[in-house]
Amino acid sequence: MVSPKTRRVSARSRASKGMLASAIALLVMLLLSACNTSSQTQQANQNKNSLDSAIAYAQSIGVPLTMLQPILQQERQISTSNAPISLFSNQNATTYYTNLSQRYQMLTVQTQGLVTQATQQLDYQAALDLQDFENVLAQRQSQGFVEAKPFAALLTQEQGLLAHAKYPKDYLAISMQARNATQALHLMGPTYDNLTALQTVIKQLQGSHLDVAALTQDEQYDLQLFRLAKNPQDFTSLNDQITTQLQETTAFSTQAIPYLGAAKLSEFRSDISQAQQYGQNVTTFQQRLDADQTALSNAKSLNDFVKVSAQIDSDIASLQFPLLQGKANYLLQQFHKEVDAWGAANQYHDSYNGTSYPLDYEYNQNQGFGSDLDTELQSAQTVDDYNTTINDINTDMTLLKAMEADYLDKTPWTQAHNTDLQLMQQFNMTSGQVIVVSLVEQTLRLYQNGKLVKAFQITSGQFDKPSPPGIWNIFLRQSPTVFKSSEPQGSAFWYPDTKINFAMEYRTDGYFFHDSWWRVNYGVGTNFPHYDTGGDESFAGNGSHGCINMQEDQAGWLYNNTSYNTSVILY
Repeated sequence: MVSPKTRRVSARSRASKGMLASAIALLVMLLLSACNTSSQTQQANQNKNSLDSAIAYAQSIGVPLTMLQPILQQERQISTSNAPISLFSNQNATTYYTNLSQRYQMLTVQTQGLVTQATQQLDYQAALDLQDFENVLAQRQSQGFVEAKPFAALLTQEQGLLAHAKYPKDYLAISMQARNATQALHLMGPTYDNLTALQTVIKQLQGSHLDVAALTQDEQYDLQLFRLAKNPQDFTSLNDQITTQLQETTAFSTQAIPYLGAAKLSEFRSDISQAQQYGQNVTTFQQRLDADQTALSNAKSLNDFVKVSAQIDSDIASLQFPLLQGKANYLLQQFHKEVDAWGAANQYHDSYNGTSYPLDYEYNQNQGFGSDLDTELQSAQTVDDYNTTINDINTDMTLLKAMEADYLDKTPWTQAHNTDLQLMQQFNMTSGQVIVVSLVEQTLRLYQNGKLVKAFQITSGQFDKPSPPGIWNIFLRQSPTVFKSSEPQGSAFWYPDTKINFAMEYRTDGYFFHDSWWRVNYGVGTNFPHYDTGGDESFAGNGSHGCINMQEDQAGWLYNNTSYNTSVILY
């Protein structure tokens, strides 16, 4: 018989063994749980490392921090979170690390997508910035700024870099260069105007028999700095310097106010006369002139002269805007009259359809690009706008007069023409390569440093789709390419997709020099309706849709012997 004490010891022993077994089971569960959680933790860490590598790569190739910031912020938020603690179940911790791993993976994919997005966006922006650069450069070149030449070389360089760019940082660098150059070219005009104003004041003082040796030395130094200026800071600094010199010179000029007052009145009188010639109402300005003359005659002290001089300056300034408006309208009317009169007197009679066409139809207000000037004038709002419009009208008039003169020139088309040489001289294109197209001759001549290299007969835009006269530059080169019609199918100007072997774009809205392998004849008359004939072939032909067409081998030669930024004169 077992004693009660023995039975109590056995019961305690069994209880201890049960608790030990439970503890062992719990320990095993915790170890298994820890192993499972450890695997998920390791995967999360690997995904985080992948994300960090993707971000580091994006930063190394120049993806902007602003684009990466949301991903970096999300990563920081994830990194500061903690897994939940549970003694009896690993489900919450496992779910946490699984979600953590997935979020790191999603952020990695987003980062990789940002690389592609940034590359595409910055590529497009760089192309836009280069186009802005090119447009402003063309304007400065047409205005005769020799200082624009280094910028032309820079444009060529950046266009080459764009063609080989690969990473966002490459495109950002191109955009920065293009924007700096564009800003510098914008500042070039106002700085030049300020320099011209200083030169004018010096001349006025010189006319008043004042010693201007020191001022002239300052002006010459400013001119040297202007010609060396390359970036916006150069022009801004120089402009501030010239402004200070102008202020100091103005203070000095008070000594010569009596003389300057008379000179200013003469200038005011001349401007009034010119504005009257342009058809402006000048009654109010004539009254101001009379009042200024009386005030200058009655001036006794230096303060009186300064006050009168300031009033005359104000009156002259108030006339400048209407004077420019009148001048622009007057010059545009003269241009249209010249186009109409010469076109009526000089026509091409087309035996193909019995129709006569004005030879200057490219400049016509209704048919050609003459209406562009009307649009530009109607949109003008500032003094700079009107000055630009006047410059463009004068450029078109110069090109029109050159075409009229070339029409009378009997020099063979294979030789240099005086009109070509004069235009290159006038537009400061006597160095480097220049493609000159005479529309009335239907001829293209390539010059190098003012010397004729090669001449080709061409076919330009037809009467309903003329080629644009102007001063241009080659900015896009493609060999080969496919031209796609911008007109809807069914339009008289629609054409099927056409392979082009050599294409050189010179105006941004799709005007090219290119081969036209489907043509047989080139030269005078081929820009009008005609029969193309050659060998056994005979078919109806017409001019192009505005491009300059060439024989395939000649277009290939031109493509291989010119480059980006080759200057173009089309007249």
